[in-house]
Amino acid sequence: MKREYYKRVPTLVLAAGIFAMSGCSSSSSSTADSGSSSTADSGVTSKVEPSATPTTLRTPATGTSLEKAAKDTIYFCQRGPIKIPPLTRPSSTWVEGDAVVVSKIPFVEGSVKVDGKFEMTTTATERALKGNGLPNHPIGTFPVQSGTAAYQYYSALPAMGYKNAAEIPVGAYDINLTLPRNPKVNAAPTCIQWIFTGVVTQTGAAWHVDIAIDSSNNLLDPISALPMDQCWGHPYATQYHYHGYSWKCFPNQGEQGKHSPLFGYAIDGFGVFGPRGEDGKLVTNADLDECHGHTHKIEWDGEVKEMFHYHVNNEYPYSVGCYRGTPIELPHHLQH
Repeated sequence: MKREYYKRVPTLVLAAGIFAMSGCSSSSSSTADSGSSSTADSGVTSKVEPSATPTTLRTPATGTSLEKAAKDTIYFCQRGPIKIPPLTRPSSTWVEGDAVVVSKIPFVEGSVKVDGKFEMTTTATERALKGNGLPNHPIGTFPVQSGTAAYQYYSALPAMGYKNAAEIPVGAYDINLTLPRNPKVNAAPTCIQWIFTGVVTQTGAAWHVDIAIDSSNNLLDPISALPMDQCWGHPYATQYHYHGYSWKCFPNQGEQGKHSPLFGYAIDGFGVFGPRGEDGKLVTNADLDECHGHTHKIEWDGEVKEMFHYHVNNEYPYSVGCYRGTPIELPHHLQH
């Protein structure tokens, strides 16, 4: 993105997970949810059950507000005097009405290995997540290659420091976060201030909020506007991260007919689980609250507890829509 573009929209461009891209595949150290640190095998492949594989995702309508906590949207913090505009639904070839048609997405091609590092440790009260942001699975080829189906979408976007967004690579960066091990639900939801919303402990990579901005200052659902790689990820400021229904490359998808396993943690400390709920059926937004979660008994650090948790599913905002707990203060390099 050009520097003068930042000056025009200083309070909104920081939500633009759409603008920076690059890819690779990895040998990452991940850890189990036991709290002790361990190392995952490289190139882990997941077995995704057919019933959990979406053919479409539900994207938000034009005019969807980001100004308050509500189902089917994101509660994004107001920054500065510029009013946050509502979302716009783009006219991408893979969007039909409110559906993102997965088979029509021109995914970023390639299968590149990256040297991912990740570990999780716990104390009685805290959970420490440390890694280099690179996942334990292959990701698309970044910079996006000229002549591939995805190139036209990336090359049309400006990117500060690059000729265009297609030229941006993926790189390692520092994840060193300490979360509460037993987070508490607050009386009112907290808005999302930064695009970094959580860590996928199954892979070592991050979730970003599902908001992007295009060169015309429209706010968009990233997956309806820009093709990701086959793992539903791409980079922003060279930082690889996931958008949308990021199910495909997580090594533990769980078992059909049972509640999904833990995928990772939001930055308020609450767990983010897969798409199946307490009865083993796929959760819809109707099953979840305004922050995209709910409360019932789950497995938590080896014990069964009744507590709040988030879910990923195939309806916008796909994962965390606001925080039910108190988000930690992120280090400066993650405050995009």
